[in-house]
Amino acid sequence: MNPYNFKTYSELFLHTTENYNNPKFLNYLYNDKYKSISSEDFKNKVICLSLALRSLGMKKNDTVAIFAKSSPFWLIFDFAIHQIGAISVPIFANISTTNLNFQINDANIKYMFIDSEERLQDIEDENKSLIFITHNFCIKEENFYNYDEVLVTGQDICFAYGFEPHIPKEDEVFSIIYTSGNTGTPKGVMLTHKNIISQLHDINQLINLEKEEIALSLLPLAHIFERTVMSYYLSRGVSIYFVDDIQNTANLLKVVYPTIMSAVPRLLEKIFYKIKVNIDKKSFIGRTIATCAFEYALSDEFNKNSFLFKIYDKIVYSKLRDIFGSKLTKLISGGAPLSKQIYLFFVNINVNIYQGYGLTEFSPVISTNYPGVNKVGTCGKAIPSAQIKISNENEILVKGPSLMKGYLNHPELTAKTIDSEGWLHTGDVGFLDDEGFLSIKSRKKEIFKTSTGEYVNAVSIEQELSKNQYIEFAVIIAQNRKYTTTLLFVDKDKYQEKQVLNKSLTIEEYYKDEKIQKEIQNHIDNVNSNLNEWERIVQFKLITKDISVENGELTPSMKICRAKIEEKYEDVINTMY
Repeated sequence: MNPYNFKTYSELFLHTTENYNNPKFLNYLYNDKYKSISSEDFKNKVICLSLALRSLGMKKNDTVAIFAKSSPFWLIFDFAIHQIGAISVPIFANISTTNLNFQINDANIKYMFIDSEERLQDIEDENKSLIFITHNFCIKEENFYNYDEVLVTGQDICFAYGFEPHIPKEDEVFSIIYTSGNTGTPKGVMLTHKNIISQLHDINQLINLEKEEIALSLLPLAHIFERTVMSYYLSRGVSIYFVDDIQNTANLLKVVYPTIMSAVPRLLEKIFYKIKVNIDKKSFIGRTIATCAFEYALSDEFNKNSFLFKIYDKIVYSKLRDIFGSKLTKLISGGAPLSKQIYLFFVNINVNIYQGYGLTEFSPVISTNYPGVNKVGTCGKAIPSAQIKISNENEILVKGPSLMKGYLNHPELTAKTIDSEGWLHTGDVGFLDDEGFLSIKSRKKEIFKTSTGEYVNAVSIEQELSKNQYIEFAVIIAQNRKYTTTLLFVDKDKYQEKQVLNKSLTIEEYYKDEKIQKEIQNHIDNVNSNLNEWERIVQFKLITKDISVENGELTPSMKICRAKIEEKYEDVINTMY
């Protein structure tokens, strides 16, 4: 087979298993130590599992949910069902119960791979028709099969009868991926083999990974961003290490020493602010040097050839790079906008971040920065097979082979989203500069119109508000209101640090502290000073309750769900008007 000439997900499997022999191909934590699955083991497990699933009745076009944390077993199951011609439906492990059952019913799920016995009770299966393949737990009841036992069955079948995989066509649906639903009910995006594979060929032209690279995977595979990135890793035969818990990422970076990884901006923001806080804790001399180095990395006068940079790099920046394990050369950021200030800081200290932009509906990458072509503050250039244009209303439109087949069960919405000329209307407002770099200004649905007729760009203001050490998330309220207000969800880490010294201190008491209140108000005043009068925040409310994906207030990619939050805190919002 040509080294990079596959056209379907099934051919990707053959490409990967026939061209690479990697003893440390897929790696997962077991008893706090990494355990490896070789590329040969991966091949055998996929084949055996697919035969066993077929013996259970799974057939072409059956919709199969993968409701589990990211791991090699997630990938093995995914590739196994594609050998049958079934359609995978990834579901986030921390999804809200409401969205979980909506997706099961909307996609008419027949089978489910599940690794959490606890989440079983959230599944409404009135007809008892779902067939479960469980991992990490066993249930001896009808319609329940354990992954390890099923694998053994598949080995026996393979030994007796051999293996004949399904050979799909490029336009067959390979997966249904639900949008995160931050502006309403999630929609099932039908992606074909051609959609996902065209992405891999484009990415390969831009990055071209060597098989010696080491990848760290910390984002959920249910997100199309990580699913596509992971598929590219597999296509290049690199060693992939899975993070067991995102809270454990900092430790594992210094165990794995990755050369490449992908992340959402919120993780980079937290690292950035943690660096600032740690600088403030240093002794006078150390704090002075670190502060100067920090501010220099954000200045317009920054020069990597200067003597000053070399001093700061040796004393400060090299230690900051160690946070990422010291060998990282490529950090891909996607899923949400990344602050230009944070982007600039990391690039200047030689942590090579490449910001991209995309939508589930486009499989997902539309544009990206990449090695040798990286313009800070932008989302890069269009990938090779994509065309981008800006409408008269400044909406970003895109077309190309990565464009979805359509929304499941919503032909009218599909026709509304993809026009008669094949352009996907992204719903994002942005512009292309003279060099072809794309910049995003906002979501059309997140530009609010006040009752006085003025427009408020919520996302950019929320980003600025979230730069305060005490604020985890900000939610702007302005639609049809006479002035702008905000809900500020507090940072729990700050409180927990204080609680270590004072066990009886409640989070409400902590955030009523006059000094903290004053610092937050000063921060809001600074943000307001750069806004138009009608955008300025008149009042705010601190929210000390948890904000989470499980409660439906955040998407799995850590974007706020406005409708849910405004509904839940309606009474609090009304007190500000």
